[in-house]
Amino acid sequence: MGTLLAHFRNKLLAGTFAAVPIAIAIYLVVWAEQSTRALAEPLGVNLPGLGLVIVIVGLYVLGLGVTSFVGVLFIRLANVLLQRVPGVNLLYRAWKDVLVVPPDQHGMFHQVVLVPMGEDSAQLGFTSGHSLPGDPDSICVLLPNLPSPLSGRLVVVRRAACLPLSMSVEDALKYQFSTGNYLPAKLSRSPSPG
Repeated sequence: MGTLLAHFRNKLLAGTFAAVPIAIAIYLVVWAEQSTRALAEPLGVNLPGLGLVIVIVGLYVLGLGVTSFVGVLFIRLANVLLQRVPGVNLLYRAWKDVLVVPPDQHGMFHQVVLVPMGEDSAQLGFTSGHSLPGDPDSICVLLPNLPSPLSGRLVVVRRAACLPLSMSVEDALKYQFSTGNYLPAKLSRSPSPG
C-alpha cells in the first residue's frame, strides 16, 4: 500500500510540474494576444493573433534598426545623454555594468560549480569564473533559490573550495527547475576526470 501511495504521489507531482509551465505559456500567449488586439483594429482585419504578429514584426524591425549603422549611432547618442542626466546616470551606469556583458567576458551563468555547504552537503551554483579584483583566490558564485533559479544569494567563495562541474548550464537549470527529479549524468561530488 505504501509503494502505491508513493507511486501516486510521485506521478501526481510529476504531472503538476509538467502542467505548470504549459499553463503559464498558454496564459502568456492569451494575455499577449488580448493585449495586442488593439494594434490590429486600425487595419480593419479581425484575425486572432494578428496583434501579436505585429508586435513580433515591430520588435524585429527595431532589432534591425539598432544593429544598423544609424541605429548604433542613435544608441551611442542615447548612451551619452543618459550618462549626463543627474540621478539617472547612476542608475544607468549600474544597469549597464551589471546587465551588459562585454563580448570578451562571460556572464554569471558561464560555469556550473558545487559549493560546499558543510561537511555532508553541497549546493549547485553558477559563476563567471572571474577572480575578484585584488583577491585572485576568490570568485563570486550565485547560489540559486528554488523554484526560481534566477534569484538567490551571491556569495564570495574561495576558488579552491568550489568543485567545477562539466555539465551544461542548461542541464543545471533543468535540475534546479525539476527540484531534483531530473538528475544530470555529470552531477557528482567527485572531481571530473581531466
